[in-house]
Amino acid sequence: MCRFLLYKSNSPILLADLLTRPAHSIIMQSFNCKLLIDKRKTMNGDGVGLGWYMEPRAKGCIFTSTLPAWSNINLQRLAENIKSGLVFAHVRATTGGTVTSESNCHPWQYGNLMWMHNGNIGGFDQIKRRMQNSLKEEIYLNIQGTTDSENAFAVFLNMLEDPLGRKEFSFDELKQAMLATIEQINQWLDEAGVTETSLLNFAVTDGQTVVCTRYITDREREGASLFYSSGSEFRCEEESSTYRMIKANKREDVVVVASEPLTYEKSDWMVIPSNNLLVITPKLNVRLYPIVDQYWNPHRGHQKNVNQNGC
Repeated sequence: MCRFLLYKSNSPILLADLLTRPAHSIIMQSFNCKLLIDKRKTMNGDGVGLGWYMEPRAKGCIFTSTLPAWSNINLQRLAENIKSGLVFAHVRATTGGTVTSESNCHPWQYGNLMWMHNGNIGGFDQIKRRMQNSLKEEIYLNIQGTTDSENAFAVFLNMLEDPLGRKEFSFDELKQAMLATIEQINQWLDEAGVTETSLLNFAVTDGQTVVCTRYITDREREGASLFYSSGSEFRCEEESSTYRMIKANKREDVVVVASEPLTYEKSDWMVIPSNNLLVITPKLNVRLYPIVDQYWNPHRGHQKNVNQNGC
């Protein structure tokens, strides 16, 4: 199971303050996962990816490598020298027999849009042809790798009007495209008679709005873990040398979403319930929407705290 994080704020942060320095940073999560569905797979050493935007409405930058995050010196060099107000980071554990290659490392980019995924499409091989046959030619030709995640991104792009030419989208456009993507994937899985469970923790941004999901094709089980934290500033406190989400006022000036909390301050982190979609608007408002479909269960047992084992 992969791990990802995203950061959005009007105040750029040094990437090291997300990637390497916190007690349970994304680098730590690459070899020391705490919340796992499959306890046999504790390492995320099949590649690392980083995406960031230098300014709104500008095309993002992406760095990917097949080296494990914990031994990637170039990742550490970048983290110590880049600041950004919108960051995507991902550490990869291969699923479904896909190869380890840079073209299979998250995040992916198309125009101003950036995408990453934690989880898997169960029975992907049985619906891959359906997915690709549905695509517009220019979107199909943009697929470089072999993963279910990149193909899901292509399906998402297919739901949007002019995804390559436009620099921004309304949060409702991105939200509706995400919901349509999940609905379409489920339809193909049903048509193919797939019974294997899918975990669809997707994240997408156009550099201003962020949409992410925690989703599982099961009415009883929990999806792969996902948390968020919001406040005035995410920084290291001098006295304790620990990172905290500072809440100086009631405004949300910073939002962090992560597969696992970056710190051990439980009060700083909220669980995103399974089968929900989270939107971070350009003004940093956080909105949570249930994904009401055949797998929606309002009585599902949600995680209660951040140190609970399992997802």
